[in-house]
Amino acid sequence: NEYKSYLRPRVAMKYRIGIAVGLIATILYFDLSKSYYEHIAEYIDVITFWKSPETILSNRYQRMFSQLKTPQKSVFLGFNGNIDVILKGSDLLSELSATSSSTGDAPTISSVDDLRAVFSHYFAKETAAERYVDNEATWSEIKKGLTRVKNRSYYIGGNAALIARTMSMYKAEVKLAVPGGPELQRQLGDYGVTVMERCRQPEDELHVIMEYAVGDTFNGHVSKRANRFIFSRDVANSKMAAVNCVTGTDLADVDVVVIAGFHMLESQPADHQSTMIENVRNLIADHSLTHLELASMTDSSFLSMLFWQFAIQVDSLGLNEAELEFLNMILGHKKVDVKDADSVIEALIHIVKESGEAHRLSRIHFHCLNFHVIVEDSGRWSQGAVSVAAGTYTAARYACDTPLTLNPHNHELRYGGTGNRPVNSFSRDGYDVHVSPVLVCKKPLKTVGLGDSISATGLLYTTKLPPRETRV
Repeated sequence: NEYKSYLRPRVAMKYRIGIAVGLIATILYFDLSKSYYEHIAEYIDVITFWKSPETILSNRYQRMFSQLKTPQKSVFLGFNGNIDVILKGSDLLSELSATSSSTGDAPTISSVDDLRAVFSHYFAKETAAERYVDNEATWSEIKKGLTRVKNRSYYIGGNAALIARTMSMYKAEVKLAVPGGPELQRQLGDYGVTVMERCRQPEDELHVIMEYAVGDTFNGHVSKRANRFIFSRDVANSKMAAVNCVTGTDLADVDVVVIAGFHMLESQPADHQSTMIENVRNLIADHSLTHLELASMTDSSFLSMLFWQFAIQVDSLGLNEAELEFLNMILGHKKVDVKDADSVIEALIHIVKESGEAHRLSRIHFHCLNFHVIVEDSGRWSQGAVSVAAGTYTAARYACDTPLTLNPHNHELRYGGTGNRPVNSFSRDGYDVHVSPVLVCKKPLKTVGLGDSISATGLLYTTKLPPRETRV
């Protein structure tokens, strides 16, 4: 009995060693596309069952990108940029001479009393909202009040400017066409980004973000959640004025053209919207790689115009779940469940098909909190798997403000459809599909510009292939 007790663990250990050797041999036999060290690392992930899914996925992301070099690309970006002024909402209102204590909504801000009433209305509802200041006198009064608020911060804002900042961090050579005032130029300069000289202006376009935290009190209401109210009088961006400072030669020597800021046109008359869409379409018509980044919209007529007159004429499209739902509805497709990856994939394929073979749109990059998807016309693009993983990897690091690495204890995995792998790639209906899970930051420190950062890094890693008949 003593001998058997002595022998049993040693026999068991031999079995374990034999199983381990067999697993490694099987992996090497069936997947010779990976290096020996990659196989060993994946095997260690398999047998270390005590590791959390977050730790396994974090390790795999970091191994994946430690072996990759970011392609050196030159990029043209337009057309919206501004400065976000972030402060406590009640601090600003205490510095302004509002005479009314009423509460109520309004389509625009016409006076300081309107600002107080609309802010109070949404503070009580604890929901986010955005409004436009419709006259210069009220805007001037508010700007004077801003300078008296001690605890205020200035940050880069606007989709194109935020994408430029992210791409510069990946060593891309950026050409930026946005309405650039002194503060925006200074902050972008810290990242090595220069606003095109013809697009510069003497004053910054300001977007004021009135924040409030849980427990803040205003007009008799105690907030149970944190949120924000945003307002501006952004004349240049709302008219896409930066388009007028660009010519076709500015785009001639860059690898990628990225367009953002069309959503700012929603407040403009239909004829101005149509004119700007046509101008930008003509501007990019001869370029070989173009991308449109959508943003939040509420005007169905304008989004329909933008899709049929512009989006189908670009190569690539970026959007989030709210934008996908709205576009899907406008196109008359069946309702999409943006929490379900299969439903999202079906909707994205439908959109690319809808654009028609005669048009250019052949790639869509979708991003939401839990997972990202890239759908590409098969054979038209390369590096799709790396591209989508770059977006999710960036989202995880950016949200937790850890730009150099991932700490798995700060994240949680909410989508398990890839088996703890950075990407699951497959083909469906003639399209290449790449799905990547997000390591969701438990306590996000940065959310503004997150979607823009995702699309930006994805674009740096992807490559559009030449037509089949011209390939060597």
